[in-house]
Amino acid sequence: MTTNLTHDVQRSTPRAVELMSALFGGQVQDPYPVYAELREIGDGIHWSDDLQAYMVTRYADVRKIGSDPRTFSSDLFYDSAPSAHDPQNPEHLRFLDAASRLFMFADPPVHTRIRSTFRHAFTPQAVENWRTLIEGVTAELIDRYPRGEEFDIMPGFAADVPVAVIAAILGVPNEMRGKFREWSYAYASTFDPIVQGERRSQAIATSLELFDYLGELVAARKAEPRDDLITTLVQTETVDGDTLGDVELLAQLALLLVAGNETTTTLIGSGLTLLFDNPDVRERLAEDMSLLPDVLEEMLRIDPPLHFVLRKTAVEAQLGERTLPAESMLFPCPASANRDPRRFDRPDEFVVPREDNKHLAFFHGIHFCVGAPLARLEGQVVFEHILRAFPDIRAGEAPAVRRASNSIARGWDARPVVL
Repeated sequence: MTTNLTHDVQRSTPRAVELMSALFGGQVQDPYPVYAELREIGDGIHWSDDLQAYMVTRYADVRKIGSDPRTFSSDLFYDSAPSAHDPQNPEHLRFLDAASRLFMFADPPVHTRIRSTFRHAFTPQAVENWRTLIEGVTAELIDRYPRGEEFDIMPGFAADVPVAVIAAILGVPNEMRGKFREWSYAYASTFDPIVQGERRSQAIATSLELFDYLGELVAARKAEPRDDLITTLVQTETVDGDTLGDVELLAQLALLLVAGNETTTTLIGSGLTLLFDNPDVRERLAEDMSLLPDVLEEMLRIDPPLHFVLRKTAVEAQLGERTLPAESMLFPCPASANRDPRRFDRPDEFVVPREDNKHLAFFHGIHFCVGAPLARLEGQVVFEHILRAFPDIRAGEAPAVRRASNSIARGWDARPVVL
């Protein structure tokens, strides 16, 4: 640790330390009051001993980090939670060989080469071809539940929709849906800095099952192409004129599964909660479904699925009111940035339509979420189907429970509803 970094660490106030300890210690269900207080302490940038990184809470700073990949590097896999491993464990080393190849942990030109493989697969026009598939999956899964009876929509519907969609897009048999959900949750856990010890070892072991299965699919599509996403990615050349290697490709597919599942699952739970809590918006939407895209963007702004990203300063950098030395770890918080009153009027209110809603739910810059068009389409299809088929859907009597054990993906452990 450099002298400058030590000085900055000492500038974190006792109150900021207390708030972050609770936040990252799994003690906080609703993080937004914590984010709000941290945004207004000092310059909104705070050193966390738990993370060994600076938490960045204000919109301008979070957006600046996304805008400048030369200064704020993503090449930090081995500085981050997913790299934690036992060097004597060959399975841990096998996990690292694949996980370290994710393009989210790369800067140009490596990032540019890998991401270019997806350039045709996830345009808004391309994902529109999957609308009928998403509509069918949504109807199939929600129609399993009887009207008038309370149930938790998270495990049996919200978690299953994105798994079923991505499985179908990848060309995976329906009977593998349950395994995909299990694998997705395990792999997502490896990104969380608070998942350590035996929990981490188990998450790695389960993630390797996913890697092995995807590796088999990649090999099968190379031998016998089909009309699915894996075949498209196997055959698509990068901007460098080559194709991705097998391990490179399975790593990106695993990320697609995890990011897509977490995003849509959490969006369903958060979106329904926001509609229950804002009946005026719900009534307007019922009368005019053309408002749904605006409603969806406001859902993503006010309660985004992913709360943190990770960056490292490649050179000395100015952020907030401080100068950070090179190699400083940063934990930008888009969820906090999306409620920054410096950028959004009435930031804690669900405003539809909201003018100039440039939220950071999918981050910003060259690392803007490649699957955002698919997530938006899934959200639109799911909410339109639910609101048309079940116009009287309401919150259940049992309380909704936010996930507190995962600081990055703060989804819902429970969201009871009555159709």
